[in-house]
Amino acid sequence: MKIKRSSKVTIKLATGKKREILDGIHDEYARTANFFIDYFWDHPEIRSANQITSEIYSLPETWLTARMRQCAAREALSMVLGARNIENRRKSSIELEAEELLGEEIFTEPVKPVHNGKKMTLSSQVVRIEKGRNSFDLWLVVHSVGNGIKLYIPLKKHRQFNKWAEIGKMGSSVVINRQHVQISFEIETGEKKQEGKLVGIDAGINHLMTTSKREFLGNEVSPLISKIKRKHQGSKAYKRAKKELSYYIHKTVKDYFADNNLQLVVTEKLKNLKHNTRQKNRTKELRKTLSNWNYRELLNIIQMRCEENRVSFRSVSPFKTSQKCPNPDCAHTQRENRNNEEFKCLKCGYSEQADYVGSLNILYRFLTGPYGAGFKT
Repeated sequence: MKIKRSSKVTIKLATGKKREILDGIHDEYARTANFFIDYFWDHPEIRSANQITSEIYSLPETWLTARMRQCAAREALSMVLGARNIENRRKSSIELEAEELLGEEIFTEPVKPVHNGKKMTLSSQVVRIEKGRNSFDLWLVVHSVGNGIKLYIPLKKHRQFNKWAEIGKMGSSVVINRQHVQISFEIETGEKKQEGKLVGIDAGINHLMTTSKREFLGNEVSPLISKIKRKHQGSKAYKRAKKELSYYIHKTVKDYFADNNLQLVVTEKLKNLKHNTRQKNRTKELRKTLSNWNYRELLNIIQMRCEENRVSFRSVSPFKTSQKCPNPDCAHTQRENRNNEEFKCLKCGYSEQADYVGSLNILYRFLTGPYGAGFKT
C-alpha cells in the first residue's frame, strides 16, 4: 500500500530580493486562479482537468507562461469542485456560529471559493529540486514562470524531511507558500495487518481518546484547551498554546500506536461531528471550549497513524453513540441514559463510564454493519 506524506521547508534563507519576486509571482498566480474560478463556476460541465483546452488556458490576460496558467487552472478547478461538494465542504467559523445561534443548518448552497494568494501548487513543468551546493542542502529552482524570471531558492533539510526522504520517493509537484515550501513523498508501507486488536475510539474533551478496551488516554487535554481559551485569539501566546495542544495530540496518538498491536481502528465520522451538540441553550463557555477543541485534527492524526502502521481505519456515524446501551440484549437508546461522564441505562440498569460506552458503540456499529462482517470473524 502506498501513502503520501509531506514536509514543510522554510524559504527564509532566500534573499529579500528573491522573496519579493516570489511574492509578485504569488499575486499574479492568485489573480489568474481567480479568473479560472469564475470561469469554471459559470461552466459546471467542466469536471476534469482533461476537459481544460488550450483555448481556456489562454483566456486570462497575464504575463504568466502557459505552464503556469495550467497549474493555476488545475488548482482553480479543484477548488470549484470541492466547493460544489456541499456534503464534504468544511464550513467556516462564521457559518458554524450562525447555525449555532439559530439551532439549524442554514448554509446549504455552494459558495464560490476565492484564491487568497497564500500558496501555489506547481508541477514539475515549472519547478524542480536540485541537490545542494555550498552550505545549503537543496535548491528549489522555479523556471518557466514568465517575464524571464528564474529563481534559485536555498533550502535546509530537517529531521522530518530526512525521515520521509529515507523511506519514500519525492513527488514531482511542489506547494510554494509565502513562508515555506511543501514537498510531498510517496511511501510504500506494505499490506494491511491481518492480526491484532479491533478497537473503537471515542474522542472527548476530558479524555483525548477512550478506547473500547477501556483505556483512557490523553487526560491532560482539558487543561490545554483551557489554556488556549485564556489567550487572546490570534496572539503569539494563543498560537503557542494551540501548537502545544497539537503536539500533545500527536504524541498521545503516536505512543498509543507504538504500544499496541492493532488491526482495526474505528472512529466517528468527521462530518457533522459537533452538529448534534449545537443547541440554542448551550452556555457561551461551552461553545468557546468546543471552538478551541479540534476534533478534525485528532481524527486526521489517528487516520495518518493507521496508514503508517498498516492498520485498517474505518469511521461510522456518531449519531447517539453516547446514548445507546451497549448491552446486546438491551440496546435501549435514550438521551437521559447519559449524565455527564456517567452512563446508566434506564431500561436494563447497565452502568459504565460514558466515553467508554461511546467507544463500544462505535466499534459495534461498524462490526455489525454491512461492511463489518469480515472483521467479526
